[in-house]
Amino acid sequence: MKKLFLILAILFATDFVFAQNVSIEGSGSGISGKKIRLSFVEDGISLLEKHLQDYTVAKDDSTFSFAFTLDGVSRIRMRIDSYEYSFLAKPGMVYKMHIGDFNYDLYDSVNTLVYRYILPVTIENLPKEDINNRIADFDMAVSDYILNHRKELFVFRDRKVVDTLYALVQRFEQGEDTNSYFYDYIRYELGSIEYALKLKGRNKLRNELFNNRPIKYYNIGYMDCFNNLFGHYFSKGNDYISRRDLEFWLTTNNYVGLSDALGKDSVLRNEVFRELVFIKGMRDAYSDGDYNGTDVIRMLERFAGQTKFENHRLIAENVIEQLISTSSSGREFMDFKLRDVSDDTVSLSRYLEKPLVLNFVKLSDISSKRELEVINFLYDSIRNNCEILTISCDRNLDAMYNFLKNTKVGSKYKWKFVHFDSNYELLEYYKVVAFPTFILLSPEGRTEINPMSNPSEGGLSRFISR
Repeated sequence: MKKLFLILAILFATDFVFAQNVSIEGSGSGISGKKIRLSFVEDGISLLEKHLQDYTVAKDDSTFSFAFTLDGVSRIRMRIDSYEYSFLAKPGMVYKMHIGDFNYDLYDSVNTLVYRYILPVTIENLPKEDINNRIADFDMAVSDYILNHRKELFVFRDRKVVDTLYALVQRFEQGEDTNSYFYDYIRYELGSIEYALKLKGRNKLRNELFNNRPIKYYNIGYMDCFNNLFGHYFSKGNDYISRRDLEFWLTTNNYVGLSDALGKDSVLRNEVFRELVFIKGMRDAYSDGDYNGTDVIRMLERFAGQTKFENHRLIAENVIEQLISTSSSGREFMDFKLRDVSDDTVSLSRYLEKPLVLNFVKLSDISSKRELEVINFLYDSIRNNCEILTISCDRNLDAMYNFLKNTKVGSKYKWKFVHFDSNYELLEYYKVVAFPTFILLSPEGRTEINPMSNPSEGGLSRFISR
């Protein structure tokens, strides 16, 4: 009986496929010596990016290649420094790419961690009917139409304009295989549009699009629509579970009781889909801040340990990781090995005997230099109570060397400086998007405050010996 149930569950989730190879072969202008990083979004609920592969282009070369496997259509992000390009990769495909001319030195004059710059990538063997092209055409046509008729759609509910919108969508569906990725994308994107424009109610759309339907885990249109229609399920998406009930189940870590209550919703009678809504609901309950975050994490951990569906265990674990990574405290430190001004290697772990104030600066930035002066003013009174480690994020090591060795200001600083050496993974992990950024780590290596107040705002006052 259990085997039969599992077979039925797999049939219900017909988006399941076996892993297949994907290859990327490419060339580029000005990429010699550059590190190219690939990541992918593993599931559509956590949206957590997972590292896939790195490739460092040789100094005298301009080509690169990647080979990996995917279970289904996935969004791949390619990064060079802080610049990126993303596309949908299909299992079994070979992608031939070219990276055009690009000014990678923009980082020196523009905060490219905030203002995103897209790499000029061309996929040279992409057929016109590829899903990347078709989705781009559909999104452009529909978004332009809605933008140009926003008053008629949002204010006047003009029936003619609405009917023309439906006709526009139907033109993209014509001749399309009803089992294709693109057809499903259109179908569920239309559901999101209908919900946003209030053309149909949430419950009606839930029944039409999700009740006893296969789960399309890898379809970004399906998952977007799912997240829209089942977002914040526990706070404003159902009539079956009160806040008090949810708090009780979370406090007692009673997943069975919560699951049974979810089953009262007719759309959630299927256990597989119910679990998906549960995971989404837990993620939103944590992010809303209305429930105890530790209880939410414990419930997800319990669920991950007992679910029969490997896909759901993976999604739940990704959600846990994503929630912890967005928290301002409790995350384990990411160690690194960076060079100091004497070209010696320095690791973060050696500084964790005391609380560590980790600070990311640009020595070309006035605000950064002002905060370094405040540290210097306080240093003798805080040095016994904490460690200070400054990470220079200027593109070249020379900038740090000149500052510390050839200026009267830098030469008087008594704490350690290291250079980030284009380690953008480090900036991404610690969520550094502006300079200066100060982060407090505990002696156990966990984040206590990220970001903490700047020294000029009293951020170091707790460490002053009185």
